[in-house]
Amino acid sequence: MAAGTLALVAAAAVAVAPGQTVAAQSPRSAEPRGRGLAQVIELLPLSTSADRRIVDTAGRDVLLRGANLNSFGEYWQGDPTEAPTVAVTGTDWDEMAARGFSVVRLLMTWSRLEPQRGRIDQAYLDQLDDAVRQAAARGIYTVLDMHQDAYSAFISTPLPASCPAGTSPAKGWDGAPAWAVITDGLSTCTPGERNASPAVQAAWNHFYDNTDGIRDHFVATWGAVAARFAGRPEVAGYDILNEPEVPRPSAELTPLYEAMLRGAIEAIRAAEASAPFDHITFIEPALPAGHPAFGLVIPDPVRAGVDPANVSASVHNYSESIGIAGVPLTIEGLNALVESLTAALGVPNWGGEYGFWDTSPSTLAKVRRYAADEDRYRWGGAWWQWRQACGDPHSVGWRGDRWSAPDGDVVHLNGLHCPGNVDTGPTEPFLAELSRAYPRATPGRLTTLVSDPATGRLDVDASATAADVGRELVVWAPTADGAAHRVSVRGLVGVTQHAVPGGRIIIASVAAPGPYALRIGGEPLTPAPTSTTTTAVPPTPGGLAHRTGS
Repeated sequence: MAAGTLALVAAAAVAVAPGQTVAAQSPRSAEPRGRGLAQVIELLPLSTSADRRIVDTAGRDVLLRGANLNSFGEYWQGDPTEAPTVAVTGTDWDEMAARGFSVVRLLMTWSRLEPQRGRIDQAYLDQLDDAVRQAAARGIYTVLDMHQDAYSAFISTPLPASCPAGTSPAKGWDGAPAWAVITDGLSTCTPGERNASPAVQAAWNHFYDNTDGIRDHFVATWGAVAARFAGRPEVAGYDILNEPEVPRPSAELTPLYEAMLRGAIEAIRAAEASAPFDHITFIEPALPAGHPAFGLVIPDPVRAGVDPANVSASVHNYSESIGIAGVPLTIEGLNALVESLTAALGVPNWGGEYGFWDTSPSTLAKVRRYAADEDRYRWGGAWWQWRQACGDPHSVGWRGDRWSAPDGDVVHLNGLHCPGNVDTGPTEPFLAELSRAYPRATPGRLTTLVSDPATGRLDVDASATAADVGRELVVWAPTADGAAHRVSVRGLVGVTQHAVPGGRIIIASVAAPGPYALRIGGEPLTPAPTSTTTTAVPPTPGGLAHRTGS
């Protein structure tokens, strides 16, 4: 049975001394799904630290791990018989929680936020707000991602298509509203990559040049989003712009791109000026996808005139998945490069996107390597993506004289058979890796993380200061307590285990300054368990309200 189909929730609290093994727990008791995590997970405000970590207000390392969700994006619809998105349901949110997610990267679209110039759609913000609350009720943070691909849903080759030799009709995608699309009447036909058409390149250049004030409107839209979510601890932060394009040589674009980032961050900070904390802003490198010779733009917050506090890089590692022509970087090679670059900039990295789309043995080997390297760097990230509709532009292809949905399976974390968006269920080989055990929140500094989903083994090592004594380590594990997956600890006290749909949450407090450790499975950190006391944690009356801190 899939982990996400479990409908049993219980909690057992087991008191142990430092350096002891946690004994078996009492049986689970039935409870409505979703409430288990809401009782035991506290979503505190997040920020970045001077030593390049994402931390909460309790001073704990926080790993944000989960997936991208595109249900609220506005995509071009190329096949009139297939919707480009699938609505998210309560079952989806429950399933994410049952897979141990601590974050969802929630796609939102400028064209829906500001469909008419100067008018913010509050009803759309209400939809996003509800999604944030649904996630939080299950112990899941949200990163709000201003998503785009190829600039806009409103640039595509009209039918019947007629393109010059060497080019082909171009799909529309997602991003800017129609009123902010300025193409100078250039061709929408593309020589290959989706950003390469003259029309898309012109639209990007007009955006960066702030033609007719369109960049100013984008910045103001971020202010409206931040005003809605100011002071909300369940929001991890804001991803300023997904995969921005480089439509001119990088040396020329850099000051313009950084000016846009500065404007957006200033608008966010102004909107949150009266809130008790600032949210993290995630910034991405600008990519020369359409014309690689233009070169990358790697934004520097200090050069842009932005205080790097509460700024994080967000690099998408698709090495060995999509890859970059002529750039033979491995998964590990790109991660090493990202670590070097972000260290030089003095900011952390959070992997806003990565993913794979088949379950062949060679691909699954890459998935395992990605997971191991993510653990080695003690990073978080979001898999692309939870589900992809048959009518999504990523799915639709040119067939004869028109765009149409594929005939076959679309493989993401949850599969669909096309046409018709027939649910084929969760892609367990992917989810087994993504759902592996990890520490959600670690007092002090997390120093070692090794997690093996094949065996359920987890090793967590960390170092605490005097200020961390008494603070709680929070660990997700997809395994139930038992002889093969017993918890042992060193330097931790008050260990409690809470059975939740799909696994368990383990919480323990730091006993003293210095190193401490938690292990699941393998040789225990100490040779034998002590006697234990077990108590049941009662259900939370009245629903799924998440715990928040000040």
